[in-house]
Amino acid sequence: MKKRILIILSVVLVVVFLAYRKKNDDRIVIGIIEPLEHKAMDEIVAGFTQTLSQQFHKKYVIEVENAQGDSNLQRAIYQKMKDAHYDLIVPIGTMPTQMAVSMIHNKPIVSLAANFTEVDRSKLKPCSIAVVHDEIPAEKILNFIHATYPNITQLSLLHSSSDKVLPEVEKTIAVGKALGITIKHHMVSTLPELMATAQALPKETQGIFVLKDHLIVSGVATLTQIAIQKKIPLITSDEGSADGGATFALGVHEKQIGVEGALLAARVLEGTQACSIPIQEMSELTIFVNHQTLLAQNLALEPIQNAANKLRYQVEFVGTPNTENK
Repeated sequence: MKKRILIILSVVLVVVFLAYRKKNDDRIVIGIIEPLEHKAMDEIVAGFTQTLSQQFHKKYVIEVENAQGDSNLQRAIYQKMKDAHYDLIVPIGTMPTQMAVSMIHNKPIVSLAANFTEVDRSKLKPCSIAVVHDEIPAEKILNFIHATYPNITQLSLLHSSSDKVLPEVEKTIAVGKALGITIKHHMVSTLPELMATAQALPKETQGIFVLKDHLIVSGVATLTQIAIQKKIPLITSDEGSADGGATFALGVHEKQIGVEGALLAARVLEGTQACSIPIQEMSELTIFVNHQTLLAQNLALEPIQNAANKLRYQVEFVGTPNTENK
């Protein structure tokens, strides 16, 4: 009798499972891959998910995976998505995008916040990637720093060992030299190294500078502590790090990256070939100021505002209750 009941229950469970699977088989599955966890990632994902819900009305599910800064874990995530036949892959950042195009060949990709150009797309056979590009030229950031603090001649650039970042470091050093700024770079391979490296910066350092570099940005709270102790500005290249404590940043609204990505994703999911869509450039730059950090460093707001006015950037306060636009 018990055996018969178990058989019946097993049959019922199988029927229920098959019915559930059939019901949900027509859902589109979208995989978002974050290289690691920090505020900018949350903003990008929020912009993407909110906008896609407004723009795309077929049934879909979004799976967000975090690689925790581990390339092996990131590779395993892509393999899982590939084996599960996800319908759309959405990597955030340049390195995750490069890995995506190397592993995913039969599904479209919408890349967010990546330095991936038309030349890069032309090398793909087949090409099935749409891109939201948000890289900011070193000239723009350093010109703003120079306009804000014309007396700065020594900057410390902290960066990771990422293949994407190293060419940017070289260019930044060259641009700094042309402006009369000596930029000493310090490579950090892991987050535990960050505190020791930042504490050991040369005494002549007049400011700490960070590129769009996921590893370093994820440790912005640590860098903020050091910058406050040394009473020198911590200058970054993204909104999230300023919100997390950096003195100020020249960057784009991170949430808008997700918004633009969702608009591309909706077009791709409706049948537009990803590679036929022009690369979306994020060109509207803002100066994000953490006024609380500025006060803790005994630094004045006026030089930042004057430089922003001169170079025609909007100033926006982050990280404090005061979010008034100037």
